[in-house]
Amino acid sequence: MNSEVEFRIRKLQEECFDIMFGVKDHDYNSSGVDVLDYYPYGVKSALTEINRKVLRLMSLYGQDLKPKNESIDDSWRDLINYSFIGYGITKSLEAKEMPSHPGKKKKKKKTGK
Repeated sequence: MNSEVEFRIRKLQEECFDIMFGVKDHDYNSSGVDVLDYYPYGVKSALTEINRKVLRLMSLYGQDLKPKNESIDDSWRDLINYSFIGYGITKSLEAKEMPSHPGKKKKKKKTGK
């Protein structure tokens, strides 16, 4: 891999982790509020956030104006973090074998016949 690209990816990964487990964790997950409370529909909630960020990036790249609020870099970081969260939720649900996981089918109860 190109060393400049690898450097930027590693730097971005560190920034994303600092945001997720630092600033945002402090602001969003205090006072007994858990990260999963923000995702009441599990991975579907995370996918909704990912979709929203993808649409925002498409909008930002489709215009010539600078964004007034959240930068393009901020949107990329959020997209990466929502992807991490979605992955974490998926793996957590798989480990618990919860039926709310969209990839798992509910087992039919045997009727004894």
